[in-house]
Amino acid sequence: MPEGSFVAAVRIGGSTYSKEPFPKQIHELREAGFDYVEFDLTHVRLDPTRLREEAAALAKEMPLETAHLPPSKFHNADLARFVGFIDALVPIGTATFNVHFLEARSGPAVSAEAKIAWLRDLTKAATDRGAVITLENLDEPPEMLRRAFEAIPDLRYCLDVGHTHLDARTDGARTYLAALGDRLGLAHMHDNHGGHGKEGDEHLPFGKGTIDLERDVRALKARYDGRTTLEIFTGTPDDKKACLRKMRRWTRE
Repeated sequence: MPEGSFVAAVRIGGSTYSKEPFPKQIHELREAGFDYVEFDLTHVRLDPTRLREEAAALAKEMPLETAHLPPSKFHNADLARFVGFIDALVPIGTATFNVHFLEARSGPAVSAEAKIAWLRDLTKAATDRGAVITLENLDEPPEMLRRAFEAIPDLRYCLDVGHTHLDARTDGARTYLAALGDRLGLAHMHDNHGGHGKEGDEHLPFGKGTIDLERDVRALKARYDGRTTLEIFTGTPDDKKACLRKMRRWTRE
């Protein structure tokens, strides 16, 4: 979509956290008025049949439109496990599966070439099942992620605005948008203080950190009308409601 053109309000979702009970979180997101749930699979250990059963029950309260895959070691066992997640969730309406380019901390370092080959197989499996894989930025420079998108035409991009501002990068979101915005398939929004690494990735409610999120949302909406997930893992239910109200206003003005 051409930059600067009008875009209708996006669908705004809320993320769950897989170390906490899903039913309570999804009920709170529904009560707050979110449009959909991003289903966190990081710590889920269910087999595909059991996962489909539990997810189907949760989806009766609120649509599970996107899912966040766990950190990967980029080997065949993880590929098979992730395809199992896709097989379990596509039938209940999950359309987008998000993955990181950074390998799991428990695994060895993996070359960019090996990651891209693995992502190509995962993306093909998802495409064959009518789903989309999005690749999220953590601390990788845009040009590194661009290599994956150029090699895998069906792979889409997840702009994580909070991550773009780690390491005190004050204009990070617009830098990533300029480089990768043509491949957008999902966005994540949350605040932080521009710190480093896991400790700096605070996932705060809007206004609790130092990111100019209104500026970044307005830059995003100029070229994207898809799903945006609020990945807020601290604060109260009222804090999430307040963030949702701000997102509704910023994306409609």
